[in-house]
Amino acid sequence: MRRVAAHEIRCPDGSTVHPGIVEITDGTVRKIGQFVEELERTEWLGGTIEIRQEGESLRAYKNNKPI
Repeated sequence: MRRVAAHEIRCPDGSTVHPGIVEITDGTVRKIGQFVEELERTEWLGGTIEIRQEGESLRAYKNNKPI
């Protein structure tokens, strides 16, 4: 599991989370939430993370590159 945080998370439904945190397992987003406290092993990427629906899965991208 990888946990990344950014100033903004853009979700596929058009909503945004400021600041946000995303948990990713095997390239698939498992959880999106508000960044309220720093959790162990969280990578701060800053900027914007975009969440895209790809088939049945959600994928996270930063600068158009998969996270």
